Amino acid sequence: MLDNRARILDAAARVYAEFGYRGATTRRIAVAAGVNEVTLFRTFGSKAALIDEAVRCCAASSVASRSALPELPVDPERELTEWAGALLQHLRETRSLMRKSMSEVEERPDMAPCMAAGVSLAADELRTYMRRLGELGFVDWRALGTDDVDADGSDDGSDDPGPRSADRAKMQPADAAAAAVAVVERVDSVRAEDAYAAGTMLMAALFSDAMGRDLMPGLYPEPADRAPALYVRLFLRAVRCSRTPRRRARPTSSARTSKVRS
Repeated sequence: MLDNRARILDAAARVYAEFGYRGATTRRIAVAAGVNEVTLFRTFGSKAALIDEAVRCCAASSVASRSALPELPVDPERELTEWAGALLQHLRETRSLMRKSMSEVEERPDMAPCMAAGVSLAADELRTYMRRLGELGFVDWRALGTDDVDADGSDDGSDDPGPRSADRAKMQPADAAAAAVAVVERVDSVRAEDAYAAGTMLMAALFSDAMGRDLMPGLYPEPADRAPALYVRLFLRAVRCSRTPRRRARPTSSARTSKVRS
């Protein structure tokens, strides 16, 4: 059985999704929750605080209700398809709440971070997973246009991210080591940006499907339950993800930095 706080939050989310902020009166919410208004104000202090918390909890509930992407990827297509399917289902179930929040965000800008809580957490999880795919060799970010660069911004085509041989020969050991460290960090930053952008592509497809399928059904793949698999398959092709690692995992940037410094 839900306690008063949980019942109030659930009722507030349902009432807000149907009536919007102005229509979601404390009386309506109290009736839907089976409590009196005094309990509502004693628990949350104000209607605004209650609505914000209800939207935040509803939006973030997908994190607790679905399996996380694994720390160690083994089968990217299967793992991402299961994850995307669960996230899309949650987004579809909460789309009325999300739409209402988006329609009122200019009037109530403080609502934006509450509404985005769940999607932001999912996006961060996906981007971390994409970086792991690169570290383990499933995805070669360099082949997608993030070639190692020299300290002066040029590309020598080698696997060494440090300055060109001629430049390195003129440097003192300490300066060469510092330059190599800087370029390693720069290259890792570029690869992280690619992982960030790639994750945004998939998140955008899932969010658009959830918010727009019932309005523009001809725009999205059919049947609806196959959409996550199709999005993931196309996404993995776009980043040239292999079914198995192409090479052994490379050390992380921190490990490589320590090696260069030593």
